[in-house]
Amino acid sequence: MNVGVLNESYKIENRVGLTPSSISFLVEQGHTVYVQAGAGLKSGYTNEDYSSQGAKIVFTKEEVFGRSDIVINISPLSQEESKLVKKDQVLLGFHHLAISKKAMVEELLQKNVIMIGYEIIQNEDGLLPFYESLGEVAGQMCYVIAGQYLQTNQGGRGMIIGGVVSVPPATAVIIGSSVLARSAAKAMLGAGAHTIVLGRNMERLRELEEMTGGKIITLIGSKYNLGRMTKIADILIGAVLHPGERAPIVITREMIKTMKKGSVVIDLSIDQGGCIETSRPTTLEHPTYIDEGIIHYCVPNITSAVSRTSTKVLSNLVAPYLLKIGEIGIEPALKEDQALCRGVYIYQGKVTKKNIAERFDLEYKEIFCS
Repeated sequence: MNVGVLNESYKIENRVGLTPSSISFLVEQGHTVYVQAGAGLKSGYTNEDYSSQGAKIVFTKEEVFGRSDIVINISPLSQEESKLVKKDQVLLGFHHLAISKKAMVEELLQKNVIMIGYEIIQNEDGLLPFYESLGEVAGQMCYVIAGQYLQTNQGGRGMIIGGVVSVPPATAVIIGSSVLARSAAKAMLGAGAHTIVLGRNMERLRELEEMTGGKIITLIGSKYNLGRMTKIADILIGAVLHPGERAPIVITREMIKTMKKGSVVIDLSIDQGGCIETSRPTTLEHPTYIDEGIIHYCVPNITSAVSRTSTKVLSNLVAPYLLKIGEIGIEPALKEDQALCRGVYIYQGKVTKKNIAERFDLEYKEIFCS
């Protein structure tokens, strides 16, 4: 099996698909791994780190796609990259197909690829292992980001999150009950914020209250409650997750208008289009903008800011799947591993997710892997 790892730094992506450690496992099993030169530099891995573990360093994307059976990407493929994809290639990575361009999807369908999205690989118990693991990282980053942009010199309200004697803490309002929301809530609570979580899954809200000993306030995410809580938020975190779909807009511009000037919005759902009406994608170089007097932080690849940690997380998760595919082949692996099968977006020239097919008015065919 030949595996290709792209250098995605031009997308302002600091993470890389595999670590040298994971590559060593693949090479030991007789597989060949092609790493595009410089792919790991922003995660702290040199070309020599890779070549010392048996990887072959190549210098162009054309070589990566041209030599590989499986290509690993982190950020969704660009239009340029999709043109380099070979017929029948396997594509593993974050694809977020629900917010892709129809022309690119059609091109991939014509090439009969198997496209597997990290974001929709799902275990029997409903756990999304890639999202769950990166969600823990993203959640912990929220209090660092919020703390920075609440500062006066950043245009914020001039507050610290935890408060001090005689001065109350900041109020953090978190929308959603997914792992992103839970991780953000725990981080905010740990930083000393007055923390409120709104969601629609009663069981998850109950678990969150129990997990924090009742220190977090939970509310049903009705329009009424969302409107009330947005008004009092110093920090508003959107963390609504619908796997494989575009995130629904749950916070309207009218709600944002009621927030205190200099408050901070962090939209963790921006990878899937965002759950806040005033959100638009930003970059790590220019992470914020002000709309309606509110600071918005809407970086899609937020965990790219801690590239070494998040690269290790992703590599540790994908390596076992690669080893299984290498041992028995992609078709048997999909039949044997239901979690991997649930991650398939495109198979045999058809879209396998009904919501994606309907969005682009394309033919839908369910994949049966059991």
